[in-house]
Amino acid sequence: MKLPPRVINDADPSALTIEEALLRIRNALPQLKDVQTVDCLNALGRITAADIHSPMSVPPFRASAMDGFAVRVADCHSALRLDGQSMAGHPGSDRLAPGSCQRITTGARVPDDADAVVQQENTECNDGTVTIRVMPQPGLNVRNPGTDSRQDDLLINAGTRLGPSQLALLAAHGVSNVEVVRKLVVALFSTGDELRKPGNRLEPGQIYDANRPLLQSMLHDHGVEVIDLGICKDSEAALEQRLSASQDADLVISSGGVSVGEADHVRQVLARAGQINFWKIAMKPGRPLTFGISRPGQAYFGLPGNPVSAALTTLLFVLPSIRHMLGRSLELPPALQLPLTDELHKNPGRVEYQRAIMQQDANGNWQVGTTGLQDSHVLSSLHKANCLIELKSDSQGAAIGDSVRVFPFSHFAEPVL
Repeated sequence: MKLPPRVINDADPSALTIEEALLRIRNALPQLKDVQTVDCLNALGRITAADIHSPMSVPPFRASAMDGFAVRVADCHSALRLDGQSMAGHPGSDRLAPGSCQRITTGARVPDDADAVVQQENTECNDGTVTIRVMPQPGLNVRNPGTDSRQDDLLINAGTRLGPSQLALLAAHGVSNVEVVRKLVVALFSTGDELRKPGNRLEPGQIYDANRPLLQSMLHDHGVEVIDLGICKDSEAALEQRLSASQDADLVISSGGVSVGEADHVRQVLARAGQINFWKIAMKPGRPLTFGISRPGQAYFGLPGNPVSAALTTLLFVLPSIRHMLGRSLELPPALQLPLTDELHKNPGRVEYQRAIMQQDANGNWQVGTTGLQDSHVLSSLHKANCLIELKSDSQGAAIGDSVRVFPFSHFAEPVL
């Protein structure tokens, strides 16, 4: 008789769920209180420190939504005498003479007693008169004052990241300076005697440090300033020197040296420096995680050394923590549900995130498939991917055609507008 395949359970009773770890982290994290006033031209990506209210109504006057003619609807049954024009930035007369109309351009001020703008295509002009070919309704193509916002309306909430649309909104309301939370300073270093900076020659047993370029790029445009402290040797003295150099940082991030090996000095040094927790997280990749307060007002993350593990723990723990420290509240968009094109395998016991590619089939329907080998050192699987497939803790995998939870990488990115 053929025995069923043996299932290896990957559960660890001492491991925290992702949700438990996030709750503990958020309860311990300090938040930035320092505020700066900056020119809006230099405020892209910054976080608002207070609610911003409108200093004016926008538009501030009745404005035309079309190129055409400002008219009184009651006069439109007869040919109208063309009497002047209102151009954007160059308004015409405030009132229309009886039986007349005014040429007008988009955005220009509408005369006080005009109640419609007839677009140019629906008129016929001849010898200084305008015949209306399509009768308008009152209010046609007229933008009333305050239809975008009214004076004292709430424009932008505190804790909002200022992107292009927010900066355009402020400019439209005449706001030139804005109060923002100061940038969060992050000190970053990698640990390991085996690491070398790209461009240097590798000796036997050495590898290039991919984690710092990876993490620097992931932190870019999140309202932070990164201090690169380079590669830290596997010694307590070297680690203490890096921590001393990071004393002005709000957050310290290291990668590597958080397991239980003899050369992992992070545990000893941090235990002397502050209140540090070393956790196992019930996720794959990214089981080992160090978090704590390394000195008053300074948080510390020690990430796994394998680059994919470092990337995943940054997505799920570091970036949410940075948003929290900056006073932001930003939940991830819900996962997509997509059919699977490849068979997936995993051991039960941990939530697993597999690198994947979502794409459209020949009929335009979205589907998702694996990038291949999922070991946590395989950076090529991250390079090929545009999303993550989430497999539940008790799952043993998924079959072709199954609907699976998918997180596009764009879910973790800052919005473009």
